[in-house]
Amino acid sequence: MNPALKILEKTALKKLQKDKTNTNSDNPYRERVPVYKNGKLVKYKTQERPIPVGLSNNDAKILRSVRKRAYRWDMGFRCCCLNFRFGWSVIIGLIPVIGDVADFLMALNLIKKASKVDGGLPKRLYSMMFANIMLDFAIGFIPVLGDLADMFYRANTRNAWLLDAYLTEKAKALQTGRVQDPETGSIAEITDDLRPSPGDEDIETGITSSAPAQHLAPVTPALVTQSGSGRYAPAPAPAPSSAPARPSAPVAPVRNLTPPRVPIGGGLPGRAITPKKQDPRDYRGTSRR
Repeated sequence: MNPALKILEKTALKKLQKDKTNTNSDNPYRERVPVYKNGKLVKYKTQERPIPVGLSNNDAKILRSVRKRAYRWDMGFRCCCLNFRFGWSVIIGLIPVIGDVADFLMALNLIKKASKVDGGLPKRLYSMMFANIMLDFAIGFIPVLGDLADMFYRANTRNAWLLDAYLTEKAKALQTGRVQDPETGSIAEITDDLRPSPGDEDIETGITSSAPAQHLAPVTPALVTQSGSGRYAPAPAPAPSSAPARPSAPVAPVRNLTPPRVPIGGGLPGRAITPKKQDPRDYRGTSRR
């Protein structure tokens, strides 16, 4: 057995014990994170658990798929009366014999999916996963009580947490290139079968796309550059072009669109205003004798 794989198996099991993870009831797919505003806790929101940084594209896809399937099969529904979750595994298990066999095949398919990670699974982890589904299959054959016990024993959730712990430790080892035994302190180098294939890793996100890189357009030089003194100075003007300048098109005269001024006394523009003849009977404005 690969010594690095064996050490990763030990560190993964140690991680589950150190973190005190409840592999039977903790949600493997989603997590509750606090939301702060102005330094104060406002609320909690539920989001998908992040993928460990450094994993290959293949390992990241498998981990996300196993988490999601385990959540749907064991915790996809919530009981309306009690704060309890159950999934399709319980509903299918209610069918006598056929339901238990179908539930076992779905759980076995989950283990096969998990074993396709780069370098495979350690033998001990694979055995623990298989023992979980075998125990769940045996409990399901008990009439009535077996169906109730199946609601509390979540084999798929346990297996998802085992894979999560293993790939988390594997991602850390891929970044350092080696792994240390927590018991003896011996160090083993990461072999090529555990490393992602070329072009299948991304140190920042742990996931890369196989799409070809896009060619970007040339960037226009900035109008402001930084001088050696630390201050910003205008960039040098571009060199004049040797091509002859094109003659400019004639500009049409601009018409005066200002409206004509209206006389103060009223009337139409351009017409003289004749005083109105005063009525002799009108004594306004004159002194009466």
